[in-house]
Amino acid sequence: MKFGDTDMSHIDDMLDGLRAAPLPIRLLTIDDAVLSQLSERRANAALLSGGMIGFAIIAATGMGLVSALVPSTSAEAAPSLSPFGGPAALAPSTLLDSGE
Repeated sequence: MKFGDTDMSHIDDMLDGLRAAPLPIRLLTIDDAVLSQLSERRANAALLSGGMIGFAIIAATGMGLVSALVPSTSAEAAPSLSPFGGPAALAPSTLLDSGE
């Protein structure tokens, strides 16, 4: 029996062969590698703790207050002659006009 066989009548033999095979060495140490990576990420994430978050909150609040208090020009909508808001000069009937 080979692993390239497509005949599924040998599936029990194939699974027994996989069960009897030794584990790769990298799989034996995967738990330690994953846990060490998680602890490194947790240590690096601690840099964005209380002080940095507090500074971000104060900066965002300050920018919001400044933008609300600084006077700016008022916005006014242009008058429109079209009842649907689009300029009449761009209506399909005027765009297709031959200009006679």
